[in-house]
Formats: sequence, C-alpha cells, structure tokens
Amino acid sequence: MYDPDTIQSLVHFIRKRIDDTKDHIVYGVDNLEQLQYAKGKIGALEALLQDLKDLQKKGELVDDK
Repeated sequence: MYDPDTIQSLVHFIRKRIDDTKDHIVYGVDNLEQLQYAKGKIGALEALLQDLKDLQKKGELVDDK
C-alpha cells in the first residue's frame, strides 16, 4: 500500500511531534492538567510508532506486487 519512503516520512514526523511535546513538558507546562494531556499525547504517538513498526515487520504496509 505505501512505499518505504512514505513510512519513513511518517515515522520522522511522529518522532518530531514526540520531541516537541517533551520540550513543551519541560518548558511550557503550567499545571497538572496540561502535564497529563502531554503525557497522554506522547503515549498515543509512541503507540502509533509501534503499530507502524509492527505492520512493517508483517509486510502489510509495503505492497509486494
């Protein structure tokens, strides 16, 4: 379905979002509610990364025509 370059672009984008959110936690969180939201966001992005890796291993993201 998707070529490896597209997958790598997605992985790069997701990792950048994780890094940006971690920076926000360090420098921009003012209250506990914002901290919990940022932690949840990081967890969701990391789960998405893991799902992409698992699908790549299964070969489901690469079209083998």
